Amino acid sequence: MTEALTLTPQALQAFRLDVRAFVQAELPTATREKVRLGLEISKAEMLAWQARLAARGWLVPHWPQAWQGQGWSPAQRAVFQEEMVAHHAPEMGGITFEMLGPILIRYGSPAQQQYFLPRILDLQDWWCQGYSEPNAGSDLASLKTRAERQRVDGDDVYVVNGSKIWTSYAQYANWIFCLVRTDVEARAQHGISFLLIDMQSPGVTVRPIIGIHGWHLFNEVFFEDVQVPVAQRVGEENAGWAIAKSLLEFERLNLARVAENRRRLAKVRAIGESVQEAGVPLRERPWFAERFHTLEVRFETLAATVLRFRQRAEAGHRLGPETGMLKLVGSTLIQDIENLAVDALGPDTLAYDRDAHFTPAAPQLGRSEYAPSASARRFVTRGYTIAGGSSEIQHEVLAKQVLGL
Repeated sequence: MTEALTLTPQALQAFRLDVRAFVQAELPTATREKVRLGLEISKAEMLAWQARLAARGWLVPHWPQAWQGQGWSPAQRAVFQEEMVAHHAPEMGGITFEMLGPILIRYGSPAQQQYFLPRILDLQDWWCQGYSEPNAGSDLASLKTRAERQRVDGDDVYVVNGSKIWTSYAQYANWIFCLVRTDVEARAQHGISFLLIDMQSPGVTVRPIIGIHGWHLFNEVFFEDVQVPVAQRVGEENAGWAIAKSLLEFERLNLARVAENRRRLAKVRAIGESVQEAGVPLRERPWFAERFHTLEVRFETLAATVLRFRQRAEAGHRLGPETGMLKLVGSTLIQDIENLAVDALGPDTLAYDRDAHFTPAAPQLGRSEYAPSASARRFVTRGYTIAGGSSEIQHEVLAKQVLGL
């Protein structure tokens, strides 16, 4: 990877203004409003925005320059994210661009890179992640989905049987990367392989999971005698656990949710300015101001720590289990931000309207525009301390592997 150049403060400010002008000019107003209000974005809206980023060359700025990366410094990447969030751009597809892409760049065969990476860059493929199973969540090494190597019609294939659960946005995806068991006799971590599976393959079934928040975020994915070419295995057979651990480095940097925390904190700031209590804006009420400023301090500390980890990663250093603390801090912070939003908006958040998840509600006298989605947003975040490795497991990992307790 080409070493990023460090910009002068003046050049960094010019870069900021360039990004700001782009997002202000190119982001559709309807999409901006939905993001600002915390409403659900459709696949079509997301793809339309990604296409505009791709045309500007900013779809995957963190990838190597050989694959349309920009060679930006960590400071530039931080500025880019800040401007996107400040102007309510949709969050990017973390699974496709932040997780699978880097894994293929690091571990994929030349044939896999030449086939899949251009398809990602052209927005042909939407990926989902097949890790968790009904009895293998935080204890991922206990997964049971089986892949047996066979010869079928003259081709070497894996025949996959089993299921995955809590698969985010599988209803949109046409590909899934999966951890599967290829050796039932080996120790748990030593018998796992990493497969790329076409979601259109015969035997793949997706079943929606609708949460208490009313959104269709998660799914179950079932595999019944699904044939996967051996050429779609990443890395060596039974060596998938090492790839999975490497992927968790990328995932937990993202699961700190810095951009998302920044966006939601800005929303709570707006609530504090627009909603009144006892005749004054909430921002002037001690209970609100104290909680909000505490959240601000926690956020800035998190953002600075994540930036330091990114600098280490981009300098070529491998990240270890200590990244788990970023996920712990980011997931609890976002929950506390949404709790404050609901507390600030009060009973207006209790009314449930499924349509309000997708379309801004008509103005109502005395009711904040943020109220219709507030409870749903809070319920969505309840899963953040479970997804990507539960907080309980993360504490154990940090205690044993980082602190040596």
